[in-house]
Amino acid sequence: MRAHISKMVKARCAAKEVQMFFIPGGQTPYVQAGDIGIYKSFKDKLSPIIDSWKKSDAVLYTLGGNPKPPSVETVMNWVNVAWRDVPADVVERSVTAAGFFPRFGD
Repeated sequence: MRAHISKMVKARCAAKEVQMFFIPGGQTPYVQAGDIGIYKSFKDKLSPIIDSWKKSDAVLYTLGGNPKPPSVETVMNWVNVAWRDVPADVVERSVTAAGFFPRFGD
């Protein structure tokens, strides 16, 4: 999928002053800091939140008895809470392990 390099995405990034850069094919595993350590910590924070929701009265069910997915707002809240709980040093170590400096300008 190449949606991330579409004109619309580029225009939105420019409007939000987000700088994009190109990573050559086959090189992404070497520069994805998240794969090195961030995702595990994030998932460890997010999983209990989701499990708690599954056991709560907040879950709505279909007529067939299957759980409906949570609202986008609910998921956004979970992500926000989980991300805030990821220690900054985990992010810094992961970014450094990917070959980047932990702080811009170092």
